[in-house]
Amino acid sequence: MIFKFSQLFFLFTTNNDVQDLLIFGHNIDTWLIYVLIFFGLTSLAFVSVWFIGFLAESQSGKSIKQPWE
Repeated sequence: MIFKFSQLFFLFTTNNDVQDLLIFGHNIDTWLIYVLIFFGLTSLAFVSVWFIGFLAESQSGKSIKQPWE
């Protein structure tokens, strides 16, 4: 019974079928913009953590060692 309901709810034939679908009150175009902003911010945070770590290690005066050393 549950499988049949979920099959009817999530099954669509083309992308045009989900064009007017609202997810938590927003359409799919709005969610795509939110996802792009989220990925942009997380990638910026990822790069900044690596860059700050590199600066901290290079200014410490010790030579930067490889993980296998």
